[in-house]
Amino acid sequence: MDIVKANITDAKKFLLIIREQHYELEELKYERYLEENGMCIKVSNPARPCVGRGGPNDLSAVPVHIERFVRRIAKEEAALYQMREAGKDFIALLPDARERTILKYYYIDFLTWEQIALRVHLSPSRTYDGHRMGLEQLNGYIRAAWMRKLIALLKVRSKSESNMW
Repeated sequence: MDIVKANITDAKKFLLIIREQHYELEELKYERYLEENGMCIKVSNPARPCVGRGGPNDLSAVPVHIERFVRRIAKEEAALYQMREAGKDFIALLPDARERTILKYYYIDFLTWEQIALRVHLSPSRTYDGHRMGLEQLNGYIRAAWMRKLIALLKVRSKSESNMW
């Protein structure tokens, strides 16, 4: 994975984007569920019945809202799939299998800390330590990748300046 090309500057921030995308998608699915079941989340007063004469509470617009949700969910799912694949590639850079597993479970599989601790047979505090150490190592890879990019740019710049003289 090309860290510089992906513009990754912080491991935790990069991986948290995946997790946040997952929760946004789940919220969108829940909104669709409410809309499909006539709970009209888009109405200003949810206690009012969703019937009317063409007003904002009219149920005739529900199929249109649901179709929009379906298209948006499909788009968000595709984006999440791509982000998860990039996250898997990024986490795969770690040499330690336990750290890889902890990061994958948390950021890619969206498990809770308790679930992760049970699966990797560690206490929660040791699980957090593995998480922290994995992120530190990934941040080291990020710094090294950006440093290589900077050195390459400086070499190009020095060659072009030496050709000018």
